[in-house]
Amino acid sequence: MKIYLAGSEFLGPILKQGGAKNCLFSFYAFFRSSNTKRGLRILEEYIEDNREMDLFMDSGGYSAFTVGAEINLDLFCEVINKHKHRLKVYAQLDAIGDPVKTKENLEYMESKGLTPLPVFHYGSDFDILRELVQKYDYLALGGLVPYAREKKRLKRHLDSCFAIIKDKSKVHGFGMTGMEILHRYPFYSVDSTSWLGGSKRAEYHSFKEGKLKFKHTKVKDDVSLQSIPLMQKEKGDKSWQKRSINCIKQWLKVEQYITDLWTKRGITYE
Repeated sequence: MKIYLAGSEFLGPILKQGGAKNCLFSFYAFFRSSNTKRGLRILEEYIEDNREMDLFMDSGGYSAFTVGAEINLDLFCEVINKHKHRLKVYAQLDAIGDPVKTKENLEYMESKGLTPLPVFHYGSDFDILRELVQKYDYLALGGLVPYAREKKRLKRHLDSCFAIIKDKSKVHGFGMTGMEILHRYPFYSVDSTSWLGGSKRAEYHSFKEGKLKFKHTKVKDDVSLQSIPLMQKEKGDKSWQKRSINCIKQWLKVEQYITDLWTKRGITYE
């Protein structure tokens, strides 16, 4: 199983120091506070600088939706086409709450000769998932994070999804790195921003004997990702970097543990 470390848009050097193998980044994140020309330059630099890792580019459709922004689908396709030799995975541009538009976006991207990862969203008709399973050997389940704390509801939905998917398709789970979930479902890949706890919340992570623990420190003046300019100015004592590297290493242990767990259950990964 692969765990893609998400939210990595401005932390390439830290990922390298921590030995990260897989990272997920958002297309939209590079344009949120930059004009198109500057955003493209920074995005292309990120892809080039991190070419040794398996890169997963998400559209960032949900983030754009929450602030009422729109993503230029043609520009998204252009970037993918230019850098697809560097991208291990790139997801389709989804339309939150609109399964018809989501399907249209997928078909449009495919008409451009691209092979995006299709996404099935929580709340959509399961017939859509049945269609995806018939057509694709790798798909994603999205819209799940808001229900991460509603375990019964989340598991009921995932039970239904995997009952349809069975072993017909590999599955990516957006934001699905809760240990109970990883033990219960044979995801091929998942992603999470939890590893950012080292910089956002002054945490140290510890993984041992199948359990992931979070320890909060008292450091406050160097919690850097609350503000990108703060990180750029390198304020504080930089212990956020040490914590971030620690978190990466612990999540690599989680990845190996879950891979071994499902291998013993007869599920093998490429």
